[in-house]
Amino acid sequence: MTRALPGPRPREREAARRAPSSAGSGPGAGTRRDVAAFLERYADALLRGDLEAIAACHVTPVLFVTEWDSTVLATSRQVVEGFRGVVEEHRRRGYVALSHRVETVSTAASRLVEVAVRWTFHDADGRAVLHDRYRYLLRRVDDRGLLINAVVVLGGSTAAIR
Repeated sequence: MTRALPGPRPREREAARRAPSSAGSGPGAGTRRDVAAFLERYADALLRGDLEAIAACHVTPVLFVTEWDSTVLATSRQVVEGFRGVVEEHRRRGYVALSHRVETVSTAASRLVEVAVRWTFHDADGRAVLHDRYRYLLRRVDDRGLLINAVVVLGGSTAAIR
């Protein structure tokens, strides 16, 4: 049985009603700046392994989709626990720097932004050792800005050793 998610809160509905429709349109400069600022904050949290800050970059419930499985994390605590192994793996592999390249940005609706990102993980010598690609659905939340609401893991590749 599929359960419908609760609708937006009254304040969000009112803001969405007043906002100009941008469904299917390209993002403006403000949206691109917001996406860039969000990705910097998210990258910083990932690199520091700050589980609470990582969770704060998500709005729950958040959907994670890979080619093998889908998972819904319904609470911030579940996001923290879900990323605990990821952070440990990054440390074990010696990732000390993280960079990203935005491949595409599109405005899906007045409060939704789709972003395709290629993340590059670097070792202590500055070498790129892993490239990962993701597609995010970001939701604009009134008092918190853009937050991850859904993630599609597109895969990655090990970078060639120099």
